[in-house]
Amino acid sequence: MATLTETISKADKHDEKLTDFQYSKKIFNGVHEVEDDKQRTDFTTVRFGDVEKKFAVPKDYKYKNVLPTFPNAVYNLTGELAFEDKGLLADPKFSNLLKDVTKVEHLARDLGTVLYGIQLSKLNDAQKNELARYIAERGVVYFPDQEQTLEEFQELGQYYGHSHKHGSNSRPFEDKFAEFQVVYSDRFSPYDQHAKNNSLRYWHSDVSFEKQPSAQTFFKALTVPEQGGDTLFISGYAAYEALSTPLKKYLEGLTVVHSGKEQSEYHRRSGQHVRLDGDTNAHPIVRTHPVTGWKSLFISPGFTRYIPGIPRGESDAILDYLYQHIANLSQSTVRIKWTSNGVAAWDNRIVIHRATYDHLPQTRHLVRIAAQGEVPFFDANSHERSEDLRE
Repeated sequence: MATLTETISKADKHDEKLTDFQYSKKIFNGVHEVEDDKQRTDFTTVRFGDVEKKFAVPKDYKYKNVLPTFPNAVYNLTGELAFEDKGLLADPKFSNLLKDVTKVEHLARDLGTVLYGIQLSKLNDAQKNELARYIAERGVVYFPDQEQTLEEFQELGQYYGHSHKHGSNSRPFEDKFAEFQVVYSDRFSPYDQHAKNNSLRYWHSDVSFEKQPSAQTFFKALTVPEQGGDTLFISGYAAYEALSTPLKKYLEGLTVVHSGKEQSEYHRRSGQHVRLDGDTNAHPIVRTHPVTGWKSLFISPGFTRYIPGIPRGESDAILDYLYQHIANLSQSTVRIKWTSNGVAAWDNRIVIHRATYDHLPQTRHLVRIAAQGEVPFFDANSHERSEDLRE
């Protein structure tokens, strides 16, 4: 069991009363630069085992047990895991899930919904099953104001199948929450590694390089910035449907190699312990969702590397085109603005996402849990989502 010890330090009185947002406006000049601790507001030093680190959180921070660490654990690859999609058990009319909803706000015609009035910790199995199908259709759903403990959040994620454990990204120190991936940044975080780079390659589907990438994914906001730090989502269904018919047919016969090795090496170069090196797997470029039967473009710019079986130059040209194609889908892109205690649920198989990286040096702290899904497949008898919507 981990032992946490902490000390509190204060900035000088000149900056003592600044909020993080005011502080960010004071020092933000395109690159996050701070001369010394005298410019900083309160912070806490937390010790995880033999490692001590500063965090821009108060001494009594409620979520110290899920701050980011890289413990010296070792994970091993497993064989193929059984996965039964709970969405297959759902009422397609969502009669249980939506009965207590006070407001439904669709963020775009075909992607993203905010559901008000639901407490995820109170869902019964029928409602959880319908939630799986709902995100399989809408891509991502946001639930504001969730009165949910970390344990209840964990139980929700575990309902959908074997919970994924990330091999290199940060996780809580305690094994109790080893299934959580921690997403955290604050004024002590390096700024210019992301914020100045608007590369298309920051778009990704989580762990698409694994043999069984994540399916139902839940992301809980613990501390959010006043401005920035949003998450953008793009629909894989819409990305496929927007292609020309000849290109659709061509891509349906191809796979693309996804690699997580570069991510592992990045963490290793940064001095962080890697629990399991990122894998490399080839998946269909056009993927069939097992519940909806709809075709989706399964391209993950952060992890896709090349199309096997064709010349590398042709592969690069096709992938570059698909990346630009995805980025131009403004009508099928939505933005989640995080609020404290909000939870987003998405189907990782049919959306890609990225953060905006415009919040530093304000604190942004979230935790994620996800079920490992099926091995991606393409069914030649599957169809486009628009065919069902026309009926």
